[in-house]
Amino acid sequence: MDTPVTGFGIRAMTAADVDAAVALALAQGWRDRRHFYDIVLRTPSCQPLVGTIDGRVVATGLATASGTVGWLGAVVVDEPMRGRGYGRAMTEELCRRLRDAGCETLSLVATAAGRPLYERLGFRLVTHYHEMDGDHLSHEPEPPAGARLRPMTPEDLPLVLELDRLATAEDRRPMLAELAKARGWVLEDWPSSTPGLRGFLLPSDRAFAAIVAPGFEDGLCLLDLHRHLAPPDGRARAAVPDEHAAAWRELEARGWRPNWLAPRMLLGPDVPWHPEWIWGQINSAMG
Repeated sequence: MDTPVTGFGIRAMTAADVDAAVALALAQGWRDRRHFYDIVLRTPSCQPLVGTIDGRVVATGLATASGTVGWLGAVVVDEPMRGRGYGRAMTEELCRRLRDAGCETLSLVATAAGRPLYERLGFRLVTHYHEMDGDHLSHEPEPPAGARLRPMTPEDLPLVLELDRLATAEDRRPMLAELAKARGWVLEDWPSSTPGLRGFLLPSDRAFAAIVAPGFEDGLCLLDLHRHLAPPDGRARAAVPDEHAAAWRELEARGWRPNWLAPRMLLGPDVPWHPEWIWGQINSAMG
C-alpha cells in the first residue's frame, strides 16, 4: 500500500522480512522477537506488516482480529526515521485493516512514546495491566483442593476457547489454537464424573502466557506453574488488570517484581470482559 507519506510503503510481512524486523526491534531496546514473528506469521487472524523505503524495512506493525475486538501493536520505526509520519501511517493502516476485518473496538497497550499519537487518533485509557516478573520455581505447585493440573489435550480446546471468550469478550480461537499445538495445561475439578474446567495456561512469546482462571486460588496456582515452567535462570510474567487489585497485591506480597504498568487503550465501544479472570497475556501486542 502507498501511504500519503512520500516514499513510504506498507505491505504484508513475509518470512524474508523477519531478520530485518528483529534487528529493528533490537535496535530500539526490545527483546528478540523472532519467536513472536514465527507465531504471528502462522496465525490467520494476524496481519504483520512492514513499512519500507526504497525496499528497506524501516517500520513494523501488527493487527490481530479477535472477533469484534482488534488488537494493534509491535509498531516500531527506525530511530533515524522518526518524526516523519511513518508511525502514524502504520497505525492508521493497522486500524483500517482491523475495521475491514469486522472489528468494532480497537485495543492496544501503549508505550509512553506512542501514547500521544494514539490519543490524537481517538484512543482512550481504560485500564492498566500490572506486568510483573516472577523467578523460576523448582517445584510444581500443588493444585487447590478439589482440582488437578494436567497437560492440555486437543479434546480440551473447545472448553478452553469458551472460557477465554467469556473472560476476554474476544474470539481468540486462531491464536490460542496455534499456541496449543506446542503445549498447554488445564486446571479442572477432580475427582468428578464430569470434570469442569477451572482455568488454563498456554505459554506464548518470551515470558508471557495466556492465563485465565475465574477462581482466585486457581489463578495463583497457574501462575506458580508458569514460574515452574520458566528456565532455571529465567522468569515468568504475569499481567493482571487494575480491576484485579487483590491479585496484583498478592503477587507483590509473594515476591513478584513490578515490571511495567501497561496502559490499555480502546477506540470504539467498551469491551464487556471479566478482568478479574485475567492473569497473563499472550503478548502486549495481542492481549
